[in-house]
Amino acid sequence: MAAPDIAFPLPTIDLRGFVSPVQLLPRLSEEIGLEVWAKRDDVGSVGLAGNKVRKLETELAHALSLGATHIVTEGSRHSNATRAAAAAAAAAGLRCTLVLCHDEPQEPVGNLLLDALFGADLRLVGDVSWIELAELTRKVAEELEAAGERVYRLPIGSATGRGAASFARAYAEAERQMASQGATFRSIVHASSAGSTHAGLTLGRMLRGQDTRIIGVVVAPEVYEDVPGNYLRLANAAAEHIAAHIKVRLEDMEITDRYLGEGYGLPAPGVNEAIDLFARLEGIVVDPVYTAKAAAAVIDMARRAELEGPVLFWHTGGYHALFDPAMAARVFADTPRLNALQL
Repeated sequence: MAAPDIAFPLPTIDLRGFVSPVQLLPRLSEEIGLEVWAKRDDVGSVGLAGNKVRKLETELAHALSLGATHIVTEGSRHSNATRAAAAAAAAAGLRCTLVLCHDEPQEPVGNLLLDALFGADLRLVGDVSWIELAELTRKVAEELEAAGERVYRLPIGSATGRGAASFARAYAEAERQMASQGATFRSIVHASSAGSTHAGLTLGRMLRGQDTRIIGVVVAPEVYEDVPGNYLRLANAAAEHIAAHIKVRLEDMEITDRYLGEGYGLPAPGVNEAIDLFARLEGIVVDPVYTAKAAAAVIDMARRAELEGPVLFWHTGGYHALFDPAMAARVFADTPRLNALQL
């Protein structure tokens, strides 16, 4: 007997307009010797999509219920989360301020260009730590409150219990989509930073009574002092939000930093090959900051026979970093068939 669907009492707003597809990746599967499917959260309507849009559907519904007029959040200048927040705020009629860290851009490209196009006020604060960034963002929120705005402070990556709950529901969505194609998955691999995607998928698996292996590939370990502990907190907060009588334990969650490489937004083994294979074999774009590290994990773990298939690569979105000149130059330089083009 199939497990019951996941109850979802939280208010939401529709920012996507449709359900992102699940598709088999036959040529990649043949290349690496493992059946791979993709959950295409990289396609959608508002803000050029991504996994953060699901979370923003619940977060902005909550913000509006509180009478918010202004969204404030933080992230790297490469951040998919801030780009999605700016777009979602525009669609919901809310003002938005983004506090952005890491190296100062030479050109307004990639997500930074999109942030501006969506009407966000950009506060570029340079190469500060994530902890310093959070403190700077708190001060910006206080400044706007003092100026008469009703601010909703959106945590980095939309990482809240409500956001995680949206991904518990997403697990069941993917399960249904696979079943409609006569298929199932034994493993899910996805890029993970602030943690609510991983927390939600883990909770969804438990609510559905499955033993699916869910692997969060950590790409930004500095976001929290205690990464596993914060992921666990988000999972249990999500369970409380949807009145799920379940307790997630640390041993229920699997995260790895094996594919982090030199750090957030920095090179890692297998990343450029993953970008090349996904694009050349399937016409799917993954980016060097986030999704290519998870794609590299799929490829490497398949070759090592460490991953049971079928595997669902959860494409959390984000190809915009490829349009950053520094990122593009790195990908071209380290990918032989592109380097040979001498562009």
